[in-house]
Amino acid sequence: MGRTLLIGNPGSSWREWLKEHRGQRPFLCLDPADPIQGTPGQLTLNIGGRPSFIRFYGSLDPQRSPHILPSVLAQAMEQSPEDLLVQLFPYRPMPLLRQTTALLAQQFRPTEILIAAGTDMDQSGFPIGPVEVEIESAFPPVVQLAQRKALWMKLFEGCEKHAFDLRKVTVEGTRLGTGVRLSADDLQRARLKDVLYAERAGSTLFAVTDIDVEEHDVAAALDFTGCSRAQFVAPGMYRNLLCSFAKQHGEDFGMGILTDVDWKSMRGFAFCNAVAPAPVRILRLGSIRVDSNGQELGEVRPWQV
Repeated sequence: MGRTLLIGNPGSSWREWLKEHRGQRPFLCLDPADPIQGTPGQLTLNIGGRPSFIRFYGSLDPQRSPHILPSVLAQAMEQSPEDLLVQLFPYRPMPLLRQTTALLAQQFRPTEILIAAGTDMDQSGFPIGPVEVEIESAFPPVVQLAQRKALWMKLFEGCEKHAFDLRKVTVEGTRLGTGVRLSADDLQRARLKDVLYAERAGSTLFAVTDIDVEEHDVAAALDFTGCSRAQFVAPGMYRNLLCSFAKQHGEDFGMGILTDVDWKSMRGFAFCNAVAPAPVRILRLGSIRVDSNGQELGEVRPWQV
């Protein structure tokens, strides 16, 4: 048996097909919103009926971090035998999803591609021709939301409080941490003394503040830093962001939500299922916000935080 690639759409579900045809095959799900993952917002490779590795994704939308998908697929192909079964995200006719789907198919080189009947996609350009199959309908959105809420609550049942120094970890998935932090003296000279945090990344000045910065102060800050644009974000946008703790080589070992940041001391606080105290080397922040009651609060805009 060779490699199989499954392509569905938002109105379809592979759950019954998998029950009937999956058997003991190694299985990689590249749909971060599918409850088969165990917890939303992650990507899971299962071998022998148990997770072989889990990669934090941080969103329910496959368009938010598409660069992660080929990396996870490559890792799965290294660890799996030749009968690997891969389920993609629900396909929608959008340029990025089309090109990501084609890229993954070319990388995977499947021996068969199965596509759910009714999927609105040009089926040319694949390594082999897709075969249409009839699969069952997806649950209504309200049911899917209830399923995810139950999974969020199950995640939080195993979580505990953590504290860590943001100055000693690498932050991934956000604009925060991509630039050079402005010192207290720099903030004073840039007329940003009342902002909580600021950094310069290339031509962008990024600042965390709970006050409105006057236009003339923004102009002064841009002049001081040599930036051409400024972006401000409220500190509350970081609360309840889905997060993951990872080791230095990139292995995720804990998942939860960021609960707060003390911007003066640069200490972060999270509710995570890792064992405390956790040796956090990489803090991965997602784009979806979820409160401790399992209520989804929506996704932040790309690179808003």
